[in-house]
Amino acid sequence: MLAALAVACVAAAGTADAQTVAKVNIDFAFVAAGAEMPAGAYEFEAKGAQVVIRAVSPKGKSAIMPVITRLGRHDNDPDPELVFDKVGAKLALSEVWFPQFDGFLVLNTPTDHEHRVLGGSHPHK
Repeated sequence: MLAALAVACVAAAGTADAQTVAKVNIDFAFVAAGAEMPAGAYEFEAKGAQVVIRAVSPKGKSAIMPVITRLGRHDNDPDPELVFDKVGAKLALSEVWFPQFDGFLVLNTPTDHEHRVLGGSHPHK
């Protein structure tokens, strides 16, 4: 159902307040900050207490997601990783991980759900 995620890391930061950016091609629709996001190329940027998602296409959508909490690095993954919560037929962005940097929890789904991990070393399809 889910196709591969093409990922290119643009920059990774070493300090907590530094800027982190990753460009990601997502070939399926998803939900971010309550908005339906179409498949396409996106730029993810961690800025303080927010993760900003910008469509690369001028006709695409953008979203700002407040960070619920930071997640400690769980591996030495050289690629960005996105975690989506699947509830019913929808995939909602819940975690954003940058290479050699902490992860960010941007959605807490309290109901039963599955995780779909895209990118990183061991994506689940």
